[in-house]
Amino acid sequence: MKGTVKICYMVLLIVIMSHDTFGLNITVGVLPQSIHIVQAVRKILPDLNLDLIYDFKLTGETFYDRIETVHSKLKSQNIHAVIGPYDETVAIATESVGVVYMATTPVSRKSTEFMVQMIPSVADYCRALLALVIKNKWTKISVFYDSDAGVELLEKLTTNHMFVVRAWKLQVPATRSEVREALVKMRKFLVETSIVFCENKENINHLLTEARDLAMLSTSPYQWMFNDPGTGPNDRIFYEWIIYEPGDQFSNLLTKYQEIAVNFTVFNVLEFDSFNNSYAPDHDRMTFALMADAFILLDETRKTLNPKNKLEKRKQRKSFIGKIKKNKLTGSTGDLRLNAEGKRSNIQINLTAITGPSYFLKGIWKSNPEEFETTLQLFPDSIDPNRTIPFPLRDRTVRVVTILERPFTMLKRDHESKRGIDKFEGFAVDLIEAIAKKLQFKYELYLVHDRKFGSRLADGSWNGMIGELLAGNASMSVAPLSINSQREEAVDFTKPFMTRYITVLLRIPRRETSYFEFLNPLSPIVWICTLGAFLVVSIVLYGLERIGLKAKNPAKISMRESFWFIFGSLLQGNTDASPSTVPGRILTSAWWFFALILISSYTANLAAFLTVKKINTPIKSVTDLAQQTKIKYGTVADSGVMTFFKNTNIEHFSKMWAQMSEIEPDSLVQNTTVGYEKVKNEDYAFFWDTTVNRYKTIKDCNVMEIGPPFDPKGFGIGVPPGATYREELSMAILRLSDTGKLHELENKWWGSRNCPDLSKSSSDETSELQIDNVAGVFFILVGGICIAALVCLGEYLAHMIINAAKLGKPQAKPKEKENFL
Repeated sequence: MKGTVKICYMVLLIVIMSHDTFGLNITVGVLPQSIHIVQAVRKILPDLNLDLIYDFKLTGETFYDRIETVHSKLKSQNIHAVIGPYDETVAIATESVGVVYMATTPVSRKSTEFMVQMIPSVADYCRALLALVIKNKWTKISVFYDSDAGVELLEKLTTNHMFVVRAWKLQVPATRSEVREALVKMRKFLVETSIVFCENKENINHLLTEARDLAMLSTSPYQWMFNDPGTGPNDRIFYEWIIYEPGDQFSNLLTKYQEIAVNFTVFNVLEFDSFNNSYAPDHDRMTFALMADAFILLDETRKTLNPKNKLEKRKQRKSFIGKIKKNKLTGSTGDLRLNAEGKRSNIQINLTAITGPSYFLKGIWKSNPEEFETTLQLFPDSIDPNRTIPFPLRDRTVRVVTILERPFTMLKRDHESKRGIDKFEGFAVDLIEAIAKKLQFKYELYLVHDRKFGSRLADGSWNGMIGELLAGNASMSVAPLSINSQREEAVDFTKPFMTRYITVLLRIPRRETSYFEFLNPLSPIVWICTLGAFLVVSIVLYGLERIGLKAKNPAKISMRESFWFIFGSLLQGNTDASPSTVPGRILTSAWWFFALILISSYTANLAAFLTVKKINTPIKSVTDLAQQTKIKYGTVADSGVMTFFKNTNIEHFSKMWAQMSEIEPDSLVQNTTVGYEKVKNEDYAFFWDTTVNRYKTIKDCNVMEIGPPFDPKGFGIGVPPGATYREELSMAILRLSDTGKLHELENKWWGSRNCPDLSKSSSDETSELQIDNVAGVFFILVGGICIAALVCLGEYLAHMIINAAKLGKPQAKPKEKENFL
């Protein structure tokens, strides 16, 4: 309201001085665009001794017709001055007849002799902006403009090589998509200081609205605002907006963000006031103040004129414009002194800082043409350091990008019948839900279109979720997105909500079953030695029995019975014959002891082989993979794990990267789903995050995780570069960790593994015998039956043949006997 008070004070001063009616009456033509505001000015300046002509119409089909119309009007009405917005036809006509033209809007052509520019020139604003940039030592600046005035600013800024300027020209009016694209590009270049040099109000509105949606408008409550470098915990100010406001028509746009902390610096001639003058509610304060100053300047100059001077000759009118240019008045818009070109010379531009709920005078820029210098004075801050700044995204809906990765984000079984976030479940979904409740914002969850986490491409752009953040499509990413140096250069991350390592997921080797598995407890050499011992002992026993008995007594055990006795003893069977000599019995005792130990060992080993599942994997550790070629290995392309292998200097990992990328490039898969399918169906080892691999081993007992874990990194929530809400998200994560919520979510989605540990041969981890394990025993039994039947059949046939032979021989033998006799 200070500007309004100042205007009222000037009005009172003019009313007091207006009682002096000395001077010449002059006629002022009012342009059609200014009739209503001039009438409002006359209400607060009723004693102005000026004759106003309102029927000043700019008619004509062509440019020259309009000039002729204005020229005729000036001559016929004997007009001494014209007041209103700049119009080129009026400027040409007034110059031709020597009529003063008081222009209240920027002049687009070279100033003429009878031209008075009431509004400060664009060049003055450009010099003031340049002074602020140099004062703050900014190195990177972005400029948004929509008119030729912006080109003049760029020319001014680019003459100084101490900083980099990136500019975007907006159409009039610009679309929101065009504005958003420009803001996203600005964010990619990590430019945090922007100069808005737009004259179109709709463009200003689009720019601020899209910046708000992209979280590029608000300042983090953990950042100090308007601090000199080194005075706060962090001297970097996020997203400072310098706004060119020549007409005071944008105040309602700049003050509507009271619920967040913004960092606006407005350049304006008037002291910033969000209330329009009540006399002209349809016009901005700047136009009203310029019009009032123009009338004051004309009226005060009128008083200095000789009443006899009718201003009919050009020479007299030159004297009139000369006295106007030599005035030393002060009006609502400051010092009204003009230079020889009719431009304002002693300009004062106010720098108003808008912080959201409040604003204050931040500084003043002054030009002094007499001393050929300008000054920029910055004032101490007027911000309460203990003020509470709300979360920038509070009560807003933000887009969150994620990726399908068990158990972080998964589609529900009935997802086809659900919409929005109800389609998803998982650790990441529960995490963003808890954070959103704590920080009081809403969110929309969507899947990244290319199903990639994010890596830098050859042209410098990014794909995956990182690309979504940089493109402005998402305000944050919630997924198992590991934090590495390349990604940190592109986007910002919160504090990690989980630490991950890299391990190998491998299919459990399929145990080969054999029908003759009962032979496995003893090695082939033991079986051969046992068979040899059986033969040797049988022969030796028969020899001892033959030698140990007296010749008069026949041996009680034959060679066949000796073999049968030794075989029966081995299988703990009974036989009719047994050794009767002392040496034979000593040998038999030794054989029994041998058989006892052998059978006991065999029985014990057989029980373990047939009932306990113990898998001997060919890969014991990660390094074993690098030393073999039978099992392929790989990871997801364009992932953080791939980046580790690509950039590592560790020898065996570098060797693995060469194998994956050059020798077997098909080992790099497009996503984790393909990787896990290859693990289950092929001899393939998959390198991935231990959190996901551990979940796979919990859900699928046919896969196992091999360590040792390596390359520890954190999973963080990704946000666009310079996002002012990163610290709040980090604090929310820390609070969830302190309250045990993160641990609770981990237990919910990982839980405990119910699969047996196949790396241990515990008696608790046994299984019942299957037919495949003991089928060989049945084969031996069936084989014995078949062999016995064949032998029986052979004996029967042999006996039949022998009997048949015997029946035929007695008829011939008696004859032979008779002949012999």
